[in-house]
Amino acid sequence: MVKKIARNTITGIGFGSFAYVLVLLFKVQTTMPTTANIISILVMSAGIGWISLVFESDALPWLAELGIHFVGTLLLVTIMMGFNGWLLAPSFWIVFVVLYVAFWIIIRVQHAVQVQRINAAIVQRRQKLKGK
Repeated sequence: MVKKIARNTITGIGFGSFAYVLVLLFKVQTTMPTTANIISILVMSAGIGWISLVFESDALPWLAELGIHFVGTLLLVTIMMGFNGWLLAPSFWIVFVVLYVAFWIIIRVQHAVQVQRINAAIVQRRQKLKGK
């Protein structure tokens, strides 16, 4: 479990850092980044990584897990924005949903590629075992 938490923390920080770079690139944040901004982004991102552990559960349907993740992510983002004194402009909702969907597409594609590789390795191993 510790390994999963560490992996999700690092993954969350990676995605959060990338999202923050996009925010800066597209000048969504109009002020200079501060140390507090950066630390709050990293903490929020780690938290989102922890919330992602909900997908490790078999107890809930996937749609319920997605709902929990979406609401938890939104809550963490809102808290981080309040901490930094950033107002929730109407454009926030558009940016939030677009980034959330974009990251989910990336994650689903990564997962599909990983499953393909695993399946190919299994097929190859079975073929080797049959050949012996």
